[in-house]
Amino acid sequence: MALIDKYQSLVDMANQLGISGLNVTDDGNVLNIDGVAGSAQAKQQLWDEYARLDPDFRSGDVVMNISAPEGDKGSSSGGGSGSTYTVQSGDTLSKIGSHYGVSWQKIFEANRDKLDDADKIRPGQELTIPQD
Repeated sequence: MALIDKYQSLVDMANQLGISGLNVTDDGNVLNIDGVAGSAQAKQQLWDEYARLDPDFRSGDVVMNISAPEGDKGSSSGGGSGSTYTVQSGDTLSKIGSHYGVSWQKIFEANRDKLDDADKIRPGQELTIPQD
């Protein structure tokens, strides 16, 4: 089954929620879903739908990079100095860094408030991706 078919309800929900800049690409192994949600609640609805389709996020065949406005919980850097990424099953800081063109060390340093060990990231964690 093609990934787009497997996760069609997730894509449909993203469209219904009005995710701006929605970009869905299927490279055969991973379905990438990128965009900006209008609210943290809309973003959470997408994650809830993903969890319904793939409990425990075990398939590792979806990468959702959906950002949303959220209450500032003590950002360690100035506004607009990076983006956020939600960790998926199978991710490493190196893998995330190579996707964004940033070293894993910079990602680790930007998230010291959330991470104690660079080798211990969990699906669902929201990481700040600094600009290089």
